[in-house]
Amino acid sequence: MDKKEYLSMSQSDRQKITNKIKEVLFADERIVFAYVFGSFLNSPSHRDIDVGIYLDNIARKDVFDGELEISKKISEACELPIDLIDIKILNFAPNHFLNNVFKNGAILFSKNEKLLSKIIEETSLNAVANEYFAYQSLKELVPK
Repeated sequence: MDKKEYLSMSQSDRQKITNKIKEVLFADERIVFAYVFGSFLNSPSHRDIDVGIYLDNIARKDVFDGELEISKKISEACELPIDLIDIKILNFAPNHFLNNVFKNGAILFSKNEKLLSKIIEETSLNAVANEYFAYQSLKELVPK
């Protein structure tokens, strides 16, 4: 198994790359909103650039091909190796993953604030509900 090397780049280089990613993604009519998240945002070093996108209409079976296609576009536009671009289509992502993206990521853009707000609200409510049930389950497991 190959280990990716950690990369280090200046904040201004990160901003240039982020702006280019935003430009490429915004031009794609299918993309409703996009986030950048992970170590690229604020760690001194990173292995890749994590980008989450929500598409207007995509079938679950097309997610992998969609991620690859968009990774290629960004890779070419930013002149970076494709393995540094990690696109995640958020339409079918688990709630805990979405929560992390919304909480710790930085939004690049949204073309539909109402939809984004609805998804954030649903994800947050689901997290709160799951936290309560997890707590109740743990209480039942702990002997009195």
